[in-house]
Amino acid sequence: MLQTLLIAGLVGGLTGVIYHLIRNGKSLVYPRKRDFPKGIYLGFYADFLIGVAAAIFAVTYLPVTHDLKTVIGVSILAGMSAENILLQRELKTEKAKTEGLERINERLNKN
Repeated sequence: MLQTLLIAGLVGGLTGVIYHLIRNGKSLVYPRKRDFPKGIYLGFYADFLIGVAAAIFAVTYLPVTHDLKTVIGVSILAGMSAENILLQRELKTEKAKTEGLERINERLNKN
């Protein structure tokens, strides 16, 4: 079982990093300090960890057989699903920012 979780974690993490590369124009974004909001941006480590967590969760809780092909397939799908959820969250945030700027522009143009 430990070997299955290790394989799932590595495949899910690799899927997260590949998604990170696709989203960021084939470059890794390294961790750095942020001023606003104050904290640390984990960069590609965050995508790796999210892929690992999703893959381990999927392999542990979904009723699938634990042969190598199935574990790899489920891990890839879980990593991709987790990244899609994060992408949707980013898109909603950008949409809210755009709508806010449009409202500000409308108010400025009225005056």
